[in-house]
Amino acid sequence: MDRKKLFPIGEVSKLFHISVSSLRRYETIGLLTPAYISPDSGYRYYGPEQFEVLNTIRYLRALDMPLPEIADFLQNRDIDRIEEKLQQQKQAVLQKQQALKRMERRARRLTRFASCSFPPAASYGSAIA
Repeated sequence: MDRKKLFPIGEVSKLFHISVSSLRRYETIGLLTPAYISPDSGYRYYGPEQFEVLNTIRYLRALDMPLPEIADFLQNRDIDRIEEKLQQQKQAVLQKQQALKRMERRARRLTRFASCSFPPAASYGSAIA
């Protein structure tokens, strides 16, 4: 293996906008193993052939796909299966959008309610007596 063509974990992190801790997590769960780990320092290095996998992970994570499902896709590369997962993810995103819209409507109602002026509480007591 030509280590001159490898990229240190910090550089890969910057290139792909993935944190170093995420890259280490991907290794821990078997999603992406570094091409080389220095026996002296434990420093991790990645090869250009791994960049496609990193791009796939980034794309699927941007769709909020869970890591176990990404791992399943990367292991099987079954297009029908990933299409099914993407449809499921699309439904999940739509449900989240609907929930956010409901929250936004509630927040607007609360803001309108809070902006209404009410007489001081002391005046209620005198009206009741």
